[in-house]
This record gives sequence, structure tokens and C-alpha cells, in this order.
Amino acid sequence: MNRRKSSSRGQSLVEFAIFVPVLAAVLLMAVDVGRVYLGWVTLTNVARIGANFAAQNPDAWSGSGNSTVQARYRTLMAKDATGIDCTLPGTLPAPTFLGSTSTKYEVGQRVQVTLTCSFRMLTPFLSNVIGDGSGNINVASSAVFTIRTGSVNGVIISGTSATPTPSPTAAPTPTPTAAPTPTRTPTATPTPTPVGQTPDPNATPTPTPTATPTATPLAVSFYGTTTSIDGSGGGPPGSTNESQLVGIPTLAVTYTNTTPDLSGSCNWDFGDGFSSTSCGNTVTHSYTTRGTYNVTLSVQGYTLTRSSYVLVSCKVPAFSGVRLNSAATTWTNAGFSLGNISYLDGNGNYKIGYQSLAGGLVNPSGGCSGATVQVGP
Repeated sequence: MNRRKSSSRGQSLVEFAIFVPVLAAVLLMAVDVGRVYLGWVTLTNVARIGANFAAQNPDAWSGSGNSTVQARYRTLMAKDATGIDCTLPGTLPAPTFLGSTSTKYEVGQRVQVTLTCSFRMLTPFLSNVIGDGSGNINVASSAVFTIRTGSVNGVIISGTSATPTPSPTAAPTPTPTAAPTPTRTPTATPTPTPVGQTPDPNATPTPTPTATPTATPLAVSFYGTTTSIDGSGGGPPGSTNESQLVGIPTLAVTYTNTTPDLSGSCNWDFGDGFSSTSCGNTVTHSYTTRGTYNVTLSVQGYTLTRSSYVLVSCKVPAFSGVRLNSAATTWTNAGFSLGNISYLDGNGNYKIGYQSLAGGLVNPSGGCSGATVQVGP
């Protein structure tokens, strides 16, 4: 009887010793597959952010390009890829503009961003089955967006990007009025002394009046640039989206005073209740509250106002990996309206893998109060 019990216990120990490594291997493979899937979801979202940004700024890659805007494109994608647990290329690839050479940057054409990354597997078995055999598995994802700003047959079109109400209009720069050239008054010709009369030696000649020139109005001018990662627009004449600066709190703006004469008094009104009397070439101000602001500069009594020049808006959050019951909080914490988020059907409190608006998009259509998003598994 005791021998039978000992034999049974010995058999159980052997079976347990065989089963545990198999179970551990299965669990490790499940973890590996889950890591790869979540990484692919994040990689897809990063590609969507890049394609969406390129669709709004196609001019940054046409002709000689704009290195500043291209650097912002890579910064936005790199920020969203933080924690992806996958090795991305050292330099993220540029977008590919589809279509013929002459029209591929125009409105209505498409732009594609393709990304690849390499996962280091925990289980060598999976690496041999679906990887490269050296412990790695390569994952790729791409996104295609339609270009929404640019030109068609030389006609500039914009407005598919979010536009605040009222639409911002660049304030006209006052044109100095040429001063009228003073008209010289002819010198009076002396009246000859009648014959037979002696001229009065004590007579005082009448002076000729001198014309007073009219003062030329001072042409006040300025522009702003932002150092915030999520800020864009502004800049000197000829810059992309020069008529408005757009960003999220806290938006840091450096204003450059290009008025020809700064020898007198100056006053800045930043539109959010703050001001400055600096007459330096530059002055910096930060906007901490969402809204649209007029900016005014007065120099020596002459004034220029740029209406709706600064827009402090909201940025779409990245929902990748967020649980369904936390989506509303994530959306409202970013500044958007609670009633403007909807959900696709799924199993239980699923992790979100799909969102209709790309994460990282600043000031989407409708702004903070009107933008809508749909999320799903």
C-alpha cells in the first residue's frame, strides 16, 4: 500500500516537472505576442501622426523644402513612439508623396508614411518560427492621408485644417503716407521806386514765409515665433501659416519688433491681460489659457493690431493601450468636450487600439469644443 502511494507521488512529481517548463514557455510566448501586437498598434498611430502632419504641410518637402517643419514632423512622431519597446530607425523616414512629379504636392493628392521597427524576442522558439532566427522580429506599418492644404493650378487653398471662428485674417501693415513736398513761395519782387522819388533807406523788407513739412507716419510692424514643441505658424512675411500662431498651453511666443524707429515709447498688449513696455528688438510672452488672442504694438503713438494672431487650443491624446473606461477622462483632460467621444463595440473593458483622430494632432477640426473622436479595440 505504501509502495503504491510512493509510486503515485513520484509519478506526479515527474509530470509536474515536465509540465512547468512547458507552461512557462507558453506564457512567455503569449507575452511576446502581446508585446509585438501592442507595439504594432503604437507604430500604426505614429505613422498616422506623421502622415497627417505631412498632409497639412506638403510645402515643407517640395522644392528646397523647409528643414524646421521637417524636424517638427520627426519630433511629433518620436514623442508618440516613446515606450514602444521596439527599435526604430535612427532617423525616421520622410513621407512619400504619391502621384506625378508635377502634382504630387497639390491638394487632393495622397501622402504615405511607412515605418518599421525591430522587436527583441524573449523566446527563441518564436524568433525561429516568425522572426529572423537571431532573436528579432521586424514589424512594419503605414498610413495614407489626403493632402488638405497647398495649391491647385497655382491657386493656394487652405481651410481643411482647423480654423477658429472667426477665421483669422492677417492685419494689414499700415503703409506710410508720403509727406507732401513743400511748395516754395516765390520771393516778392521789389516794386521799383517811381521816378522822381527817393527810396526810403529805413524801410524793412517783408520776409518770405517758409513751408512747414508734414511728419511721415511711423510704420509699426512685428511678428511672432514659438519655441514650444507643439506650436506652429507665425514668422516673418512669407512664412507658412504666418497669419496665426497655434499651440497648446503653455505656448511660449517670442515677438520680434521690426518697426524702423524704436527710439520712443513702446507698449505691447498680448491680448490675455498682460502687457510690456519693452522697446527691445524682441520680447517673450507665454500663454497659459486656451483661447484666441489679439496682439497690439504701439510705438510713439502709432499702433498695429494683429487680430486673432494667437490661438491656444487642444491636442488630441494618444489612446493606444488606454482602457475603455478611462477613455473619457483621457479625452476631457486634454481639454475636449465629454459629449464628443464615442465608442465602437468590443469585449468588456478592452484596450483601445483605434482612434479616428490621430494622437498628437493640435487644434483638430472643431477645436476644443467641437472636435469629435471615435475609439475602438
